[in-house]
Amino acid sequence: MSFRPVSTRSKLKYIQHLAFRIELQGVSGDERARNISSPDHQGWRASDTSLHCPTEEPSMPIPAITTDRQISALKPLSAVFEVAVRDCRGLYVRVFPTGTRNFELRYTSVGGARRRLGLGAWPELTLAQARIRAGEKRIAVLDGSDPAAERNQARLEARTGETFDQLAESYWAAAKRGLHGGRRRPKRASTIETERRWWDNHIKPKLGDRLYRDLKRRDIRLFMKELTDTTELAPASLASVGAIVQAILQYAVLEEKIESNPALGQARPLALTSRDRMFSDTALKVIWEAIESAIEAKPMGPLTGDAFNAISPTTGLALQFLLLTLTRRSEVAGAQWDEFDLQAGTWTIPAARAKALHIHVVPLTARMIEVLRQARQRHPTGSAVFPATRGEGGSMEPRILTRAVARICERYSLPPGSPHDFRRSGATTLIGRYHVNRMLAGLLLGHTIKEGAAATSVYDRYSYLPEKHRALEIWGDHLVGLDAAEQKAPLALAFFGNSTPPSA
Repeated sequence: MSFRPVSTRSKLKYIQHLAFRIELQGVSGDERARNISSPDHQGWRASDTSLHCPTEEPSMPIPAITTDRQISALKPLSAVFEVAVRDCRGLYVRVFPTGTRNFELRYTSVGGARRRLGLGAWPELTLAQARIRAGEKRIAVLDGSDPAAERNQARLEARTGETFDQLAESYWAAAKRGLHGGRRRPKRASTIETERRWWDNHIKPKLGDRLYRDLKRRDIRLFMKELTDTTELAPASLASVGAIVQAILQYAVLEEKIESNPALGQARPLALTSRDRMFSDTALKVIWEAIESAIEAKPMGPLTGDAFNAISPTTGLALQFLLLTLTRRSEVAGAQWDEFDLQAGTWTIPAARAKALHIHVVPLTARMIEVLRQARQRHPTGSAVFPATRGEGGSMEPRILTRAVARICERYSLPPGSPHDFRRSGATTLIGRYHVNRMLAGLLLGHTIKEGAAATSVYDRYSYLPEKHRALEIWGDHLVGLDAAEQKAPLALAFFGNSTPPSA
């Protein structure tokens, strides 16, 4: 007598039949008869209350689930199978070969698509809880929602970085490589650091978790309005925050993630004053004397708070060097000793640290060299000319210079100013009072030559170092004393080819 191998489907039918017989134990004869004769036991029914299992013969389906005990009795097979839940349309229990039992809701969306939505695992989610959750989801479907599609979209967004905060990280990663804008050149690390500080303090708490695809013009306008109403940020600072929001969203436009930038026209809530602030001679004299007091470690006067004795001698030297050279605060704060050639009398700011991304050579006057000598005397070792006053090594933070100027202005009741106003004051004084050529003044500030034909600059490789040196000497004399500066004025006029000053 030979035996035919038993197929998996036959095993499943037998187990299903045994499970049904077990459920009938302890049930009265009449109720047992009703269950056996019920449609669910008579054969395969393609309805929401029927069994969906891998069997071709409809004689022994598993009855629809009614209790947690029945779910517990479902034994795993080599393939996934499903059992419907009675009196809950579209709700099924899926049994996996690993023994896991999950609740799943099937429904048809408003658009006609058939969906499967996982509700949770049993027994963490009981049958009663699954019924409630399935009912809530069905109500949402009737209201026009598509829970399964919404969950898939959320998972996709979590993988692809669709929040505004994640877009910002992608933007800065691209900025480091020069892939963030039309000019296609790397953004400075210091600029990225500043942008991140504005982001963390003001933008991320409000917009970081928002989906950037959902941001509208109204959202940006309300954000900037709230920032204006609830903070004490100056118009320029508010504009900086808005510019960061606009730049990050513009990156999304360039990457074809969104079609238009919702921040355009919304990122500057207050009008900016023109950049025409400059220090008068009286203010410059006060600032110069305050800087010298800081270098000598003298207090600036009676304290009105905690700020005015906080300017260290190193910060004072950096401010003095900044004022004498008319360079940018970041260029002075990050100055390294290997950039200086004291024998040649030059300071070569590398293109990587210059704003215009071209080498800027600053001629050193006697006063500048004296500042460098004092800086080296205070810090005999290290590569930074003006090292950080706190922390472990490294260069001074540029914002330290900004704070120092603000403290001096507040202490001596001067109009608010910044280190950048030194450059404007110096250039205006040299052009207006000492008749220095505008082109030369621009070279002193590290600007590129834009006068004349565009091709001229290709052939004009003259460094103008002697002219720049003389102009900076005049500026240094002006800072120390106006009388000495006036005596130098005729030399300046003769040097630049003018016998008489231009008429007013």
